[in-house]
Amino acid sequence: QGFVISGRDREAARPYRLIPYSRNCKFTGRKSIIDSVKSLSKRNGHNRIALLGLGGSGKTQIALEYVYQRASESDCDIFWVQGSGVLKFSDGFRAIAQQVRIPLAIAETEEEGLLLGVRRWFEGADSGDWILVIDNADNEEDFVGNNSPIAKFVPQGPRGTLIFTTRSRRVAFRQECEKIEVGKMVEDEARDLFSKHYCIGGGLRDREEEVVSMILGSVGHLPLAVVGSAAFMVETETPPPDYWTIFRENDKGRTKLLSQQISDIRRDVDMTESILSTYFITFDRITEQMPTAGHLLRLIAFFDRQNIPEQLLRESG
Repeated sequence: QGFVISGRDREAARPYRLIPYSRNCKFTGRKSIIDSVKSLSKRNGHNRIALLGLGGSGKTQIALEYVYQRASESDCDIFWVQGSGVLKFSDGFRAIAQQVRIPLAIAETEEEGLLLGVRRWFEGADSGDWILVIDNADNEEDFVGNNSPIAKFVPQGPRGTLIFTTRSRRVAFRQECEKIEVGKMVEDEARDLFSKHYCIGGGLRDREEEVVSMILGSVGHLPLAVVGSAAFMVETETPPPDYWTIFRENDKGRTKLLSQQISDIRRDVDMTESILSTYFITFDRITEQMPTAGHLLRLIAFFDRQNIPEQLLRESG
């Protein structure tokens, strides 16, 4: 389903499908977001869309589900590259060049010529209807400015749909994207996602369902945290009540649970994260972009998370 095709099969390859991950059979919810992507990508001409949200909010999985839905509904060409660094982006464009048969002589003699050749192919008449996903486009130095290392090779039209997944509002703005905010899941979606990943003893018992609701609420219904908590319980055979006891016991226990490394076969091989590291990355980004917001969050962290008097924050300087 949509991987690099061998040379002997290339003649019958169109529509081109260069998707590095299999479809996620446990994908849950997010219908309104996917509907928004569909609506924006159906407009005539060139469309640029950014799935914008915090780390762990499920941007990559949403993009993946969308392209598989489009692959089943239409004959458009679909490509997927990594935006998490110049080398990975170049590798992705090189794979596209091989599949659409841009002359390999260019690739062998000049890297920049190859990348520009792929961009021109997307912008030219031969490309037809296409979707290009640039995943993990988080580094602003790579995407902000026409001469940035990656930005200068990103297709500009006049047709096709570009989809960025990014944590950076600035990248989305400078790439002139229609922004779709990706936040936490609603409670029912989070519970359904947890259930698909928790497969011990035939599912949850009555008392466990109540405990799971408290666990998911405590991690903010963030998809990465939902999947991570379910994975920990399955791998260590820890029932939800025991997990909740450890989580509430003290900071050390909570930190241990939230520091468990989470890997996903449908993410870039280097993108192994823990829930806690994702929170730290998010906080660092907020502090860098909005220092006052960072100071405010530090102050709030000293208090209980509820019923903080607004007057205290306003008068804190």
